[in-house]
Amino acid sequence: MFKITLSLVACATLVASLEAKDLTFDPIVVSASKTEQSLKNITSDTNIITAQELEEKHITSVIDALRTLGNISIAQSGGIGQQSSFFQRGFSSENTVVMIDGIRYNDPTSTKGQGQLEHLMVNDIERIEVIHGAQSGVWGANAVAGVINIITKQATEKLQMAGNLEYGSYATTKAAANISQKLDAFSYYFGANQLKTNGISALTPRNQNPKNYESDGYLNQTLNAKLGYDLTSSDTIRAQMSFIDAKIHYDGYDPFTYAPLPNSTGNEIHQINRLGNLGYRHTFNANDYIDATYAVTTFDKKDPLGYTTAFKGSNKELNLMGTYHYASNASVIAGVNTLHSKDILGAYELNSKGLFATNTNTIENFVITESIRRDSYDSFKNKTTGKIGGKYFFEDDITLSTNYGTAYRTPSLYELYAGYYGNPTLQPETTKSFDTTVQYKHLSLTYYNNRVTNLIGYNPITYINEQVAGTSKLKGYEVRYNQNITDTLTLNLAYNKLSAKDKDGNYLARRPHETTTGSLSYFPTNKLSLTTNASYIGSRYDNAAQTIQTGRYTLLGAVINYDATDTLTLYVRGDNLTNKLYQEVDEYGTAGRSVYIGLNAKF
Repeated sequence: MFKITLSLVACATLVASLEAKDLTFDPIVVSASKTEQSLKNITSDTNIITAQELEEKHITSVIDALRTLGNISIAQSGGIGQQSSFFQRGFSSENTVVMIDGIRYNDPTSTKGQGQLEHLMVNDIERIEVIHGAQSGVWGANAVAGVINIITKQATEKLQMAGNLEYGSYATTKAAANISQKLDAFSYYFGANQLKTNGISALTPRNQNPKNYESDGYLNQTLNAKLGYDLTSSDTIRAQMSFIDAKIHYDGYDPFTYAPLPNSTGNEIHQINRLGNLGYRHTFNANDYIDATYAVTTFDKKDPLGYTTAFKGSNKELNLMGTYHYASNASVIAGVNTLHSKDILGAYELNSKGLFATNTNTIENFVITESIRRDSYDSFKNKTTGKIGGKYFFEDDITLSTNYGTAYRTPSLYELYAGYYGNPTLQPETTKSFDTTVQYKHLSLTYYNNRVTNLIGYNPITYINEQVAGTSKLKGYEVRYNQNITDTLTLNLAYNKLSAKDKDGNYLARRPHETTTGSLSYFPTNKLSLTTNASYIGSRYDNAAQTIQTGRYTLLGAVINYDATDTLTLYVRGDNLTNKLYQEVDEYGTAGRSVYIGLNAKF
């Protein structure tokens, strides 16, 4: 059973263009159209990270889960919990919309409106959907690089309890538990987890070892709850809540010389994020329904010592949408939404209203999808965006899919209004995106090309955010291979070659020019498995001048799982086994060789 589970996980991480008959199951994806679709009918290039993969690899955070994908690179300013950035096909974090069960997780108080993925733990996650390419025609503003949609676990039909305990390097402890059940019309899921670590030094001089400096710890306590009630056989109401309480130690700087102080103590940021929604759905038949949701997120950051600025902001979003199958092979999805984002302490806000529709037709071996969206703003000109995608299933296990879309990123509240640096005259950046994927059995090749205009940049002379004339170009290709070589051996490989340049042809900072990830899983018995993984980060520079190198390294890891009983699994995980000294952000440390032992229990 263990072998079968992980083999399915390998299949689930394939691109969306994979032909259905190559899958032992037909995964459901929400992100591509805002409603559930089978993977084989999605034209957009898609990655899925399942709960099984997260559990078998014993991944801790969403940031670490994304590291397993070759088309998303990570730059974290220190160890777990420290501030992070991610680059989806070369786009920086603010160009990706992050959703958790339909709740927007992009932080309106951050400098560019990016999501705080470093505080998201994976214990209660069912799957992570990553949709690549311009998606503003479906999701609106800031879905330029794509969408990361996190789906949390649902209530089980019968009473189920699960737990996880882990201990390892840097005095890291992890404890998690959940319980769920469906009782006639009522269903519930409750999850709680805590991660605590002494961590490593956040600030670490270049070419120095973090262990030679004071450690910066991290504490994360997360609660998740889902409730549902079937009013009738056709009507369901639901409610959801997530509460994240994180404390992050950090290193400061000398107030006079601005020199980094890697041994500074007592600096702590207290971050509290709250997410919640209320929803109602009426189903007409097995395929058609209307759905209404009201969602709220709040982000509250405090520094008890006052070394960093306090921030408090919120998103309030109302969505109404429905789907209608007007033929056996044709459907339309349409809806409206309003979004109110606010910097509460600064009293700045941004309001928008959107209308959207997506049409899908399947004609024999051909799938075509068209999306269009109109957004109106109180601060910018109205925006109309769209997307069209097609997929054709040839004979001999060959699939070809192509997508073209337009997208835009609105200026963040910080870019518009922050002190001396803000510029309220800023207008959205605009992007044209194209990609095509050819799939043959277990091997796929994707080419993507994005052109960004009206870029928002920081003027080093005036210190003010300004619109930059010219076109930035982000393009590249990906190769993926996923195969069960034998009944006991599974291989996954991904390679990404990226060219991300500004209007002057200079490479953008912190994007590796090439990335390779791979894993090999071996199952000598039904109870025992061994997985080895490797990742290579190619040339990557921390500055626009391309003088500070933070790439050109390989990391190795391994996981051993043993099913002691039907309900208890013991495991050992090793990271950075060669004890490689490297940095993702210049002068910020990373963990050395690390070993963790733990157990999972399900009842």
